[in-house]
Amino acid sequence: MVSKIQVIGDAPDVVAVEQKLRQTAVTAVGREHATSFLIRLEGWFFRRAIQQLLAVSLDAITGLDFDAAFSDLRNQFGRANLPIDEDIAEMQADLAKYARQPFVQQLELIELGSNRVNKAVRDYMRAFSQRSRWLNENLLLPKEISRYERRLTEEWEDLFDEMVDTLGAEAAEVEKVAAARNLYRWAMTEAQRRIRPECDEPFVAKGSFHILADEYKIGWHMDFVARLMAVLEPAETTSA
Repeated sequence: MVSKIQVIGDAPDVVAVEQKLRQTAVTAVGREHATSFLIRLEGWFFRRAIQQLLAVSLDAITGLDFDAAFSDLRNQFGRANLPIDEDIAEMQADLAKYARQPFVQQLELIELGSNRVNKAVRDYMRAFSQRSRWLNENLLLPKEISRYERRLTEEWEDLFDEMVDTLGAEAAEVEKVAAARNLYRWAMTEAQRRIRPECDEPFVAKGSFHILADEYKIGWHMDFVARLMAVLEPAETTSA
């Protein structure tokens, strides 16, 4: 790998520093993940350098700053954790692109406000992008995503089935919507399932619920399957 660190200056020992960094990264996270680790470390350095250039009062980057960033990133690469990338964590909603997605239509069924729908789209985008990057960089173990989704789905099933039994077949629509919104509130605020014990970024779980909802594997309204078929299938038939 030709490190971006090489463009920082003309010091004669830049290559030696880069080699030392790679050796240290291999020691810290293993040879398999060393490149992913260094890319993120370089990203931190350049973001900090840009901040320093833009803010005259910002202190220079010190060895202590670098050590702290290195240690934090190493912890994110631990077996109980996963790295959360800043460019993904800062993604904002693009509702126009996702308005016809099943997970958004599910939120329409329970009459969710536009601000909460935008947050749902944002969390979906972040979780989808972050999970894809983890998989592309082999940071997840085989079938780790499927095991995680199974846990989320089974926990949802218990509450969904209880909701259906409590409402009964003759429930009014206003009751169905209210109960569905309570179920959704649980998924967004109370469900504590983590993909790994120390990976506590909220958008991972929230967005994963939306990914499952987009695949019709879970839903909020007790009649979500029938309702989605009625809403989405005509549009798909017309476009075909």
